[in-house]
Formats: sequence, structure tokens, C-alpha cells
Amino acid sequence: MGKFKRVLVLEVECAKDKNKETPGGKYRRDTPWLVEAFKKKGVESDILFITNKDTADSLVSQYPDTAFLGRVNPMDYPGVISLNEYIDGVLTGLNKKGVLLGPIPEHMDRLGSKMILYELRDTTMGVEGVKLHALADMIKNDGEMEQILPKGGPPRVLKMMRGSTGLGVWKVENNGDNVILTDAYDQSTEEIPRNQVLTKFCKLCQEDAISMPFLPMIKDGEFRFLLSKDKILEIVHKRPVDASAFTATLRSGAVYTILDLEKNRAMVNSVEQWAQDIKKILKLDDIPYWWSVDCIEAEGCTDKQIPSSTPGRHLVLSEINCSCLGLVADTSEEAKKKGMRFADMIADICLG
Repeated sequence: MGKFKRVLVLEVECAKDKNKETPGGKYRRDTPWLVEAFKKKGVESDILFITNKDTADSLVSQYPDTAFLGRVNPMDYPGVISLNEYIDGVLTGLNKKGVLLGPIPEHMDRLGSKMILYELRDTTMGVEGVKLHALADMIKNDGEMEQILPKGGPPRVLKMMRGSTGLGVWKVENNGDNVILTDAYDQSTEEIPRNQVLTKFCKLCQEDAISMPFLPMIKDGEFRFLLSKDKILEIVHKRPVDASAFTATLRSGAVYTILDLEKNRAMVNSVEQWAQDIKKILKLDDIPYWWSVDCIEAEGCTDKQIPSSTPGRHLVLSEINCSCLGLVADTSEEAKKKGMRFADMIADICLG
């Protein structure tokens, strides 16, 4: 059982991510699975709704010999608990006391931000040509657009630092004196003058952003690697709804296919090694108990690149998710079994 007699899984009662199949319809879909998995390991476990009255000190005092696992989607819950109160008042303090199983605030901050694409641009899965754009420079709109999208240059993708399901991700491409924008969130397209692009984008993101070359092989799909620490538990191939789409989310109609790990062993081994390597590169003590790495293919493959399952292609990093990633995406009976299996493996790793 290790040093803990109990594991409490943290949720927020008013969150909108509840599943009707959970007891009373009160919890995230995967939270009861995690509770059951911890119980199998021989420790007491339950779900605890937190508010802004809870702090690391109060939780440790009220629940001795207890470890905590956060399953709170990181955002503000007005009148209940803010994002800062959750991260600074609860997670950071629990981590310093050595009783937090995850998520580690530093992981949420660094790995969960699009800034990670800039930080890892020179690794074996980095994308050459990623640029960082300060909000102040974008607001000035004085030459910054020429860095993001030079006139006559190839398409690029502009990304705000945080967002999910394509929110704040735009494909930008030249069309004479104008720019065609494609929004990854809803796949809408519009044409606007070049000098209006950054003004429009800043109103949406209100923070620094990154831009990167558009990866045309998104039309062939995206690979999502689901990991616990540095072990890949599943690979999902996400194929866009059609060749014109530049995102592969369920929201956009993408088709998801589970790939066989053993048939893709070379790719699996390379990504797992990369997951270990980034601990050193980013100077992290650990990597998340549950996270995903999204990749898109690019042509060619040298010994310094990560091979794709498609011969003659390599993988480049598209996104990392680690803040409160669900264990499974669909609602089938098979997904329930898979979710429970993932929960068992997470409990093993967390209490190991």
C-alpha cells in the first residue's frame, strides 16, 4: 500500500463534465473507475468535491495519511473555486507536501501550453520554423504579420497558448493582398485584409502566441499517443472528415482508429524514448501520470527523427494534453473496459 492509507480524487461539483452513468450522475465518467482501481490496490478511496474553502493545509489536516489526485478541468468555477485557487491553493501546496499524485502544476503550465511546441522545436519531434509572438508585438501589428506569414509565403498555423478542440487555432494563407483564415474550431473560412488578421486574433487570445508551418499531411490523419509516464498505453489514428480539413477532432467529424502497439513497435519505442528525453531537456522531475502526445507526419525520415508507421515519413509534434485528459473518448461497453484497464495501470504507477 505504500505510505498512504487513502486516495481522494478531487472534482468540482458544479463542473459541466459530469456523466449520467456515474452514481447520481454527479461525477466525471472516469473518476469512479480511478476510485475502484485504487481500492483494488488495497487503499481506501473516494471522491471529494472541493471549493475555495479548501487549501492544501486544510486537506492534509482533515485527511491524514491521504494522497490526492486531481480530476478538475482547469478553469474558473465562479463562486466555487477559481483556477488560481485550485492550482496555487490546492495543487501546489499538496505537491510541496508530497501528497499529490497529479496533476503536477508545472506539467499543466508547461506541457499543457502551446509554448511547448516552441520549447521542443529542436528535439527529434520538433517542427522547424516555430516562432514565438509576444502579444504586445501582435497588437502593434508593425511587421509581425510578415514574420507569421510573409507575402507569397506558404501557409502557416497561428495558435494561442491554451485551448482545446481547435479553439484559437487558425490556418492562415496568402491570397493576393488578403489572407484566408480557416478556424480549426468550427472549420469556418473567411478572407480578410492582412492588416486585420492580428487585430482579430488578439481579440480572441489576449496572450502571446506561436506560429508554425502548416503541415499538409494532416489530411492523412494525426497520431495520438496516450501515455502513463513514459509508457504508451494506446495509439489512436485520427483521420479528418475530408482532405480539406486541417484538424482531426471528434467535433470536426474525424474518424478514430486504434492501432496495434506491437505492429507499430518501432514507432512506439521511439516515442517512449522521446518522452524520457524531454524530462532532461525541460528539466522536469517527472512526467504526467496521464497525458497525450499528438503528432502529424512529414516527408522523409533520418536517424535523428522519429519514424512514422508509414514508410518514408517521420512524426512531428502537434500538441500535448495533460491537464485533465479523459481516459477514453467514446461511450461503448468496450470503452468502459478499456477505461477501467487504464485506471488500473494509472493506480499502479501512482502508488508504485
